[in-house]
Amino acid sequence: MFSESSPPLALDTENSYTRNAVELFYEAASGACLPKKKVLHYLLEGTSASHVEDIGDDDKDVAEGSSHSISAGTSKWIKVNEKRTLHDVLKEPNFIIQGIPVFYVVSKNSGFYQKFKAGLWAPPS
Repeated sequence: MFSESSPPLALDTENSYTRNAVELFYEAASGACLPKKKVLHYLLEGTSASHVEDIGDDDKDVAEGSSHSISAGTSKWIKVNEKRTLHDVLKEPNFIIQGIPVFYVVSKNSGFYQKFKAGLWAPPS
């Protein structure tokens, strides 16, 4: 979508979302970790392995997950290095996934960019 050879987006008449004008972010430490059993349940849902009962040790998982506890107001935006793979970004310890991974594409050419970078915007709760 944003490769060097891609044509401009049809709806982007002001060229705000060209390859050189956008930055990619994720929100770090924005929630609590789901137990591995629940994550696996969601990942396996609809597959032949979805019926598996014993996926892991929830008690151990909860104890391990406690080191990732998040207090209010501690989240921050992390700029994604575009040379990294999606796998590398998703395995960052501060990338807490509570359903689906969410990335924010922000145009440096927009008035919103300064507000976003200054920490004056937060996603709706």
